[in-house]
Amino acid sequence: MKPLPTTERGRRTRMAIVSAAAKLMYERGLAAPSMDDVLAASGAGKSQLYHYFGGRQDLRVAVLHHQFDLVMAGQPALRDQTCDDIRRWRDEVLAAHRSNGLGPCPLGTFVGQTDGDQMLQDTLAGLFARWQDAISRLVARAQRTGRLDPDTDPSMAALSLLTALQGGIMLSHLRRDPAPLEDSLDAAMSPLLLRTSQ
Repeated sequence: MKPLPTTERGRRTRMAIVSAAAKLMYERGLAAPSMDDVLAASGAGKSQLYHYFGGRQDLRVAVLHHQFDLVMAGQPALRDQTCDDIRRWRDEVLAAHRSNGLGPCPLGTFVGQTDGDQMLQDTLAGLFARWQDAISRLVARAQRTGRLDPDTDPSMAALSLLTALQGGIMLSHLRRDPAPLEDSLDAAMSPLLLRTSQ
């Protein structure tokens, strides 16, 4: 990937291109939009697009990172190093899903679309690993303050919670009902919580 722009104007232009591409790829699929589609949607010129991106592959990688940032922005409990409450995180996930119109996960929607492309596959897997790690750190904080079972393995708990989140989002989207996501998160959280914190 090309280095990030050093000027504010350059960063704004690059972000406009990535945001437009992300919207198109979320709606149509990672491989569907052409560079001309992205240019038309972003209002950028061809010279600008190729100044910031080496080609479609570069742009797709940038979109995956953009979607990850979008997911994390909707879950501030994961970035708040003082937060030790996984129920706060659960509420943020539910609120973000509702604000997304019960649509597919901004990042998870691309699972299965990167098969056959090692760079995209590795990028997506790495971003999911970062997401799981952020949840794991939240679980560890909750353990240290006595909110969660001290015998819980934070990494395995994070995997369980992330799996519940992804499956719940898929079923909630399919059924147009937030209940599957809420129920799956609660079922994954219940064994972790100490009775005094439930």
